[in-house]
Amino acid sequence: MKELSPELVKRDGRREEYDRAKLARSLMRAGVAPNTLAGALDRIVPEPNLDTGSLRARIESELELLQPSAARRYATTRTLTARGSEQAGYGWACLNPETVSRLGLRPGDAVWLGHEGAPAPFSIECHEGVERGQAWLNPREMAAMGVRDGVKLAASSVYYEMPAARWLNWRSAYP
Repeated sequence: MKELSPELVKRDGRREEYDRAKLARSLMRAGVAPNTLAGALDRIVPEPNLDTGSLRARIESELELLQPSAARRYATTRTLTARGSEQAGYGWACLNPETVSRLGLRPGDAVWLGHEGAPAPFSIECHEGVERGQAWLNPREMAAMGVRDGVKLAASSVYYEMPAARWLNWRSAYP
């Protein structure tokens, strides 16, 4: 019999089953060292009905003990969904004001957006029409980056280059 994972309470009140692979991908995007990843995943097991904000704080605390440099990157990295929009100028990302705040940034600051390769810098523009968790990018720029509409991007205020081969190896280990 399969053991059920605890449910997490999302910010909007929805419930979602805890997904260890999703956490692994998040930790990889933050640059957690491969020899630290499995131990971190074993130490971070949420109790039932934990809210995602509390889980995130707990993860940051564990990373601070295990790999402080990754803790900073984790704290400043969020996942955004790419959306093509002509309203986004070349080199600019349009984000919802709340998303900008969650990233700890202000309009005009740089945000690093990446998919499978090295992240690229974008200047931030706030736009009320952008849904939370989305980034409007110029469609031509998306094509140049090899990013399609709806692709998940790692967004951070801190630059971190992960070699593509390492990213692809980790991605295949934690689908």
